[in-house]
This record gives sequence, C-alpha cells and structure tokens, in this order.
Amino acid sequence: MSKQTLNHIIRNQFDVILFEEGCFSPLNWLLREGHLDYGDYEKWRKGKSAFLEDHFRIPIAEIITDLQRTQDYATALKLESLSHTYTSTTSQPLYFSRSPANELIFTTVYEPAKDRVQTDLFFDSAPTCTAHDLIRAIIDKRSHDIAVLLAKLKPSSPEKHQQFARLLAFENKMQSKETGVQKIALLNQVVTPLAFNILGRFAHDFLTPLWHKLSVEIADRHFEAEAPEYHLSFTAFKGFQWQQVLSSIDRERDWVKQPLLIFRYAEACFKLNKEREGIANWFSLFVRYPETAVRLIDNTCNRLMFSDWQYFSELDPELEPSLFPAWMVMNKPALAKNTVRSDRKSNESLQLIEALVCTAHSEIDETVIHLRARLQHNSPALFVHYMRTKDKQEDGSRKGP
Repeated sequence: MSKQTLNHIIRNQFDVILFEEGCFSPLNWLLREGHLDYGDYEKWRKGKSAFLEDHFRIPIAEIITDLQRTQDYATALKLESLSHTYTSTTSQPLYFSRSPANELIFTTVYEPAKDRVQTDLFFDSAPTCTAHDLIRAIIDKRSHDIAVLLAKLKPSSPEKHQQFARLLAFENKMQSKETGVQKIALLNQVVTPLAFNILGRFAHDFLTPLWHKLSVEIADRHFEAEAPEYHLSFTAFKGFQWQQVLSSIDRERDWVKQPLLIFRYAEACFKLNKEREGIANWFSLFVRYPETAVRLIDNTCNRLMFSDWQYFSELDPELEPSLFPAWMVMNKPALAKNTVRSDRKSNESLQLIEALVCTAHSEIDETVIHLRARLQHNSPALFVHYMRTKDKQEDGSRKGP
C-alpha cells in the first residue's frame, strides 16, 4: 500500500473523529479502529494495567507511524495541540507507553484553534474549570461530586448547567422501564450527539456502558431488515464488543441474505484481526449485493478494502462493482488462497481469475488459453485489466531485481 494511500485513509479516520467529537484523541482512535479492546481499556482505567501499549492488537511501531501521520495532518489543518494527562478512576496517573516519546504522541489531542479573544480570563476560567471537573466526575461516576459541581455551575454558567442537567436526565431515562427499542432510538439519535457536544473526547466513557446495558436488554431480539438498529449486532458494535457482534449474527437464520449483517460481520472480523474472514464476507457482499456494497464500503475500517476500492473506482475501462473481488484477487494473488467461505460459485469471473492466478507460474498451455478465452467472453473489461497486469508482471520479471 502506497504512502499516499495510507495518508488518505488516516486523514479520513481523523476527519470522522474530528467531526463527531470536536477534536482528535489518539485514545478514541485506538478504540474505534479496533487496535485496543474496550475490556483492556477498562482495566487500564481502573489502574489494573501499568501500560496500555501491552494490550494493543497490532505492533506499536505501526500505531506510532499512523499517529505521526495524524500529527502532520493536524499541523496542515492548523489545529491546536494539547497535552492531556490521564488518571484512573481513583485519580492515579495512567501511562500509555514505556517510551517518553511515544507517551507524548499518545497524550496529544488536536482541536480547532479558539478564535475568540478572552477578555476576562479569571471570570471565564471559573465555569470552565467547574465544567471540566464535572465531566471527570460524570466519567468516574462520582454521584456526590456530580451533584455538588452541578449546583456550583448553575449560577456561573446557566447554559452549560442546563446542558449537563439534560444529559444526566437522559442517562436516568436509560435506566427506566421503557423498552430496549425505545432506548436505542433515544441513545442513538439524541443522547449520543448531545454527549459528544458536551463531553467531547470523553463521550465514549459515558456512552459505552449504556450501549452495554442495552445489549443485555435486547440480546434475544431477532434481526429485522426494516429496523436494523434494533439488534444486538448494532448495540454491540457501538459498545466495541466485536465478538458479540459475530455471535449475534451467527445465530440468525439465513443472515447471509441480509447485506447489512454481512457488512457488520466483516467489520467485526477486521476488528478482531480475522482478516481472511472479513475479506471473504466483503467478497460475498459485492458478489451478491453490489449496489448495497457500494453504499457501505466508505464506512469500512479495513485499509485493504477501502484503499483498493478507491483505486478500483477510478479504473479505465470501468468495471462493475460485482467484479471488485475478482479484480482484488487479480492484483493480490495471495487472496486466491483464502479458504474461508465466500460466494465464488455464483461469480464466474472470480472463479476464472482465481484459476488463472493459480496457474500464474505455469507455461501458457491449453488450460491457460481456455481460461483466458472464457474470461474474455465473460467479462471483456476485466480481461483487459488482467492482460495489463500480466504484461506488467512479465515486464518486471524480464528486468529482474
């Protein structure tokens, strides 16, 4: 994967977080991209783990490289960089890494520069500090401190007080006897945007436990295509419970007939580093539901799928979306060895490309000629790209290292 492609992917991830949370936090990026399990994060927050880097799902060198790209992008956007100190639920200091240089990268948060002129620093800082303390109390679930700080905030900043009071009222409503379906709608459509607006990068600490409780409440509910959010695969995804996403989908009869479930299944596989299973399900999605796949692929967190799709969509001659899996195998021959279930039988072009890839090091015999003829008849445009790829490979072989 080229450096330019990687930069594009990282910038896309950065933009999404900046838009939703109002700032970019490396910690939230780690959780959202599946590089950190939420359960391990909770243990760290409770002071049960010395360094968060011990729980990363990919090598720390790769993570640091990506975060250095976010630094470059934040600089280009002229964002402010703020150093944030993390503490446990018992107010003890927390550390990401044993390396001071890496620790600085992990604790640097980026947010838009403040344009306003602060005319009265003392007057302005009092409610700001109180609001900050209130956020920490909410995240740490210190009910007594919440009440005290909320009362303190009311006379100095009535508007902020009203926002916090509204958020806490919604949190209480989530504990009510309303149905899980009603709570999902409330949490997803009202509470989530409000939490990000008030709590910013700390919103996940507030929202995730609520999603976990909802997952328990709707655990026995079956998937309905007309109401796709009212299913465990949705609430578990929101709560970073990737294995639960898979198990909730596996129990659904004929779930492979639901494109959204295929998408959720694939994405959960990627979060769990089950690359082969994730790719196989994305292949199934494109083969069986290409139009839906086109709408969903921009939401994928998998670099291979996203970057290759960007390249695929700019091909000349153009290829139909259903040919995306065949084109990927053609350019990444190792994918032909993926033995995980996918819909190869229903896509002749994919079968032909896989067969041709497996004969790549053989002499051009009758079998190869026959396969190429079938591919040319089945998909002339794909055949053009196949021959271009072969010419490049043969030219590279002639030139040598």
